[in-house]
Amino acid sequence: MRFPQIIRALSLVRPLGLSGALFSLLILVGYMAGGDVLFRPMPGGPATHPLSAIALMALGLGAFFWHPRQSHRAVLSAGCFVVLLASLRLLEIATGAVLLNWLTPFSHELAEQAAAGHAISTGVNTALMSLSFGLALVAVGFKHYAVAQQFAFVGLGFPLVSVTGYAYGIDKFYGQMAMTTALGGIMVGGAILLSGAHRSFLRSILSPWVGGKVARVQILLGYVVPFLIGYCLALTIANNPLHQFGLFCVLISAFISILVAFTAVIQEEIDRSRRSAERRLILVATLDSLTNLPNRRRFYDHGQWLLERVRRSGESLSVLMLDIDFFKQINDTYGHATGDAVLQQMAAAARQVLRRQDFMARYGGEEFVIIMPGTNLSGALKLGEKLRARIETTDFPGANRVTVSLGCAEYLADETLPDLVARADVALYQAKREGRNRVVAAAEVVPMPADILNSPVE
Repeated sequence: MRFPQIIRALSLVRPLGLSGALFSLLILVGYMAGGDVLFRPMPGGPATHPLSAIALMALGLGAFFWHPRQSHRAVLSAGCFVVLLASLRLLEIATGAVLLNWLTPFSHELAEQAAAGHAISTGVNTALMSLSFGLALVAVGFKHYAVAQQFAFVGLGFPLVSVTGYAYGIDKFYGQMAMTTALGGIMVGGAILLSGAHRSFLRSILSPWVGGKVARVQILLGYVVPFLIGYCLALTIANNPLHQFGLFCVLISAFISILVAFTAVIQEEIDRSRRSAERRLILVATLDSLTNLPNRRRFYDHGQWLLERVRRSGESLSVLMLDIDFFKQINDTYGHATGDAVLQQMAAAARQVLRRQDFMARYGGEEFVIIMPGTNLSGALKLGEKLRARIETTDFPGANRVTVSLGCAEYLADETLPDLVARADVALYQAKREGRNRVVAAAEVVPMPADILNSPVE
């Protein structure tokens, strides 16, 4: 079962991925066309390295080619490529070795930037972000959405911290991550995260039940409110350690988000158990345990709904009342266990004859009722005769030949469901009076005196 919120989230995966890929392509166009503002939006500030843009483009394309019901070969390829690229960059940072020069495009432009005192390189935070997103994309390729969400969540922390640093004016928060890198990372990371909206944490957060609604509000307030408060205080309070204060806001926001996610999972599990228990109770209350047919209560609920539909559409509707002939003698002769078996076999035989739209219920004792939408009296008689013949030729182990009598009635304008059932019941009694093992239509029945109707008929 997919909730509307989950469907909307899944529909955003490909647009977000494509947006991230195109945004990264725009950064590379800046290198080709000499438009510094496209890869270095703040003069003298950090710039997006070409390999960082290529990694973001690969991640965006991987998210764009993702489909929940198709092969994920392109997704896996993109994820593995980014994992390799990010791993080599982290190895460069750790060892000082030069491993990626042969793969780096726009080397001339990079040399010019370095000569001007604005060297461009992929920082640790950008490399870790790319590695996290790459691993998340690989997990998506293998459909391990819970693992993918965890890596994507970690990866999104890096650009969000950078954006916070830019907002607070704290350069240690963003380091070498340019604003363009942070924005591209948020787009592709969001796409990868949403690809698992129908699983694990996100499913719980996006559910329409109480747990999901509470979680969404808590996450929104848990990040936005501390962020805005911290930003306002950072601008207005002088001589404060902004680095520590900003870090506090980021950490408390992350903590609240993690706490809410786990809370949502627990609440969703509780809600799911409650809904499952409610469904079981409703089923028990409306199902006959012996025949596994709906009971009288369920028949009247569903029948009333069908009757209202018929009144709007003007289509036909008929009811069949069915009673097993001489059922008391079966119980008295062969025992109640055999009688129960006859009821079960009769219900099973009837199911083989009835159409998908027909609704059969146990009315009480050995009496059954069938409501048939889109069926006039002639059609009801044909179906009743087919049902009678099937039961007559069915082998009932432990009992002799079993037959049934049926009465049918077609819905008349402005008639209530109890009235319709009563007319079919009168027709059933007439079938009994005429010798049993037959089908009688209500239109052929002359109303009988109450004393006859109240007399016992098997």
